[in-house]
Amino acid sequence: MFRKTGLALLILLFIFSAKGFSQTEEKIVDDFIYKFTFKMPAGWEMKDMKETTDKDAISYSFESPDKKMTIMLLAFKLNSVKNIDDFIYNLEKDISLNIPSKSGDYSEQDFGKYDMKNAHYKDNKFDEMIYYFRTKLPDAPNNYVYMLRFITEAKDYSAEREKSIKDISATFVSTAE
Repeated sequence: MFRKTGLALLILLFIFSAKGFSQTEEKIVDDFIYKFTFKMPAGWEMKDMKETTDKDAISYSFESPDKKMTIMLLAFKLNSVKNIDDFIYNLEKDISLNIPSKSGDYSEQDFGKYDMKNAHYKDNKFDEMIYYFRTKLPDAPNNYVYMLRFITEAKDYSAEREKSIKDISATFVSTAE
């Protein structure tokens, strides 16, 4: 009797331990259709994922464990290489995204097969860091553009949050070939 109960307790302890470990491990978001991957810290939850009926765009939203920061990721599949400045202009002007005014200049980085621009946006209510990526593969059947948007209420924005944003964004990779 004790042996069965002890074994059952050990199994339950293992299950709860495994569940605890899975909540402490970072998560890899890997979308093989829209050709990107990035890592989410432990505790972040995916809140929503929607794809267009034409299968040419997808959106994800994630929430931090303390519920004080969200991430929106938009990915678009295209037939050609998109001008990154046109992409940024269109998203900044999209009224449904309600992006605050840009604060400062863009930072840029080239990764070979894709490049990135990012900027800080803020108003009285929100502080946001937005990263725009685009693939540049002229001979590929598809190219992609991405917006990785970190949204924090202005009162919750801090150096620690900024570091977290930089750490997460640094893991973003376009896997398009």
